[in-house]
Amino acid sequence: MTEFVEGELLFRFAQGVTVCKYDDTKFYRSTMLRVEGTKAVDFMAVRPGSGAPGDLLLIEVKDLSGHESRNRQRLLSGRLVSEVVQKVRDSLSGLIAARRWDVPELRPFARALFHKNQSPRIQVILFLEERKSASQLFPYKRRLADQIQLLNNKLRPFRAEGKIFNSKNLPSSYGIRATRQTQSTTN
Repeated sequence: MTEFVEGELLFRFAQGVTVCKYDDTKFYRSTMLRVEGTKAVDFMAVRPGSGAPGDLLLIEVKDLSGHESRNRQRLLSGRLVSEVVQKVRDSLSGLIAARRWDVPELRPFARALFHKNQSPRIQVILFLEERKSASQLFPYKRRLADQIQLLNNKLRPFRAEGKIFNSKNLPSSYGIRATRQTQSTTN
């Protein structure tokens, strides 16, 4: 099991899932950031496939817990989805560059993206964590459906599929678990 912390959330990736915290990789920090305005998804992961490299997952984490009302307009206007799609676009560009430079830390992800025998399934996961009471701000299911539709429309040029999950509804089939870290008090 591989673990990463993103903000106040702890992500656990099951054995067999190849994962990196892309926005923290040496390649992204030293090479890709030279391109002005470049953004990056938080995680890249490859789920095991049968003989093929498997699905490529691009995961962006947005923890709005306690800040839902401040981000309401960002969600409703589609700005948040546009930000995620820009990060996906730039991260896929990063994989093209990583493949050309044959960067070892990104080799499994570039291999999955550029598999010779089949077109990989690219899934974009917007991990959108909110307080339970956030649903009181406006109709949650309607907003979620609208955001998923908008995400998929914007991802269409990449032939990628968008999903929106949180710690409560993330399917176990992804091999990912997320929990809020508790603040430990040390005396």
